[in-house]
Amino acid sequence: MGNIEQRGKNSFRLSVVIGYDSNGIPLRERKTVKAKNKTEAKLILSAFETEINQGKYLRVSQITLLKFFDDWLEKYARAALTPDTQTNYVYILKSRILPVYGHMKLSDIQTIHVVNFMNDLKKDGRRMDGKEGSLSSSTIANCYRAFDNILSRATEWKLIKENPASSVKHPKVKMKKSEVYSKEDITELLSLLEKYPFHWRVLVLLAISTGAREGEIAALEWKHIDFEKSTVLIEQSITDATGEGVKVKSTKNEKYRVVSLPGPLLQMLRKLKFQRTNEKSQIDDRWEWEYNFFIFSNEFGKPIRPDSISQWWRRLIKKSKIKKIRFHDLRHTSATLLINEGVHAKVISERLGHADISTTMNIYGHVLSEADQAAASHFDSFFKK
Repeated sequence: MGNIEQRGKNSFRLSVVIGYDSNGIPLRERKTVKAKNKTEAKLILSAFETEINQGKYLRVSQITLLKFFDDWLEKYARAALTPDTQTNYVYILKSRILPVYGHMKLSDIQTIHVVNFMNDLKKDGRRMDGKEGSLSSSTIANCYRAFDNILSRATEWKLIKENPASSVKHPKVKMKKSEVYSKEDITELLSLLEKYPFHWRVLVLLAISTGAREGEIAALEWKHIDFEKSTVLIEQSITDATGEGVKVKSTKNEKYRVVSLPGPLLQMLRKLKFQRTNEKSQIDDRWEWEYNFFIFSNEFGKPIRPDSISQWWRRLIKKSKIKKIRFHDLRHTSATLLINEGVHAKVISERLGHADISTTMNIYGHVLSEADQAAASHFDSFFKK
């Protein structure tokens, strides 16, 4: 048996009798909810009563971090986080946070607990891979983000008054100077690629020319290439989510971008499209992705996985004498070459799909500084007699 009491505009307090004490006085479970009107509040009350009667309702004061983890995963993480971020946060929570703080009630977790957690991560012996040494600054930062994320949801859902992690100083990530290819290195790379299947040459040149991420390259379809305007539309990415397989999702910052392509690369793309179209026509009804025609896929239309690109790249450079860098560093190579050619940072930021130009400045600040110093040398002639 329950009733509703209006507490303010669109605010209602629900009350449900859950039993009686020894004196016959009713024991009630209460909670305040937001609703458009009393009719909607009655629907919420009905669901509230059902939860209590089925033993599924847990008082806010009794909810532990471990119990809340299930709600966070089901009601937030799976819908709001990218598959990669979700996998990362779940791993951190299960391996580092829940074993220590999972038994604690949400209301009992204080700022000092987050501080202690972050401080402990800085000690030696905290690596999960068995290797010696301390955790990287980026790993520590990710651990903070995971803890902060789940506590932020608890705050938003009114389970705790404030997020105890919000007042903890965010750990700074030390940006490592990326290894990149020079023009000479790229010339050597192109010579090396002549020995490999044509589609791999196109893939690598797309990475260098556009600065696209592995997942974005894997998700490119022929509809994204505008041969008349010499551009490529980067609007989606491929992810290989655990238990879900290969999926198409939005780009990292959910921003699409149009990137201009060099003429020679467009000619290569024309040739590749002709080949792929002929292959597709021979497959006919065995084509697996009915509504997609990916540029880089297997013979049945299934897109290449991003990790397959990285794995192929590692095998390529391992067998050669070329400078050893990650495939992702081709993205940094693209940006560095443009900076050295004097291209404006705003243009580079747009090509890379950064959320804003400050991201570009933070990542490539050292390169921009070096380019600025080189630019100053152009004024030397004014001082010569």
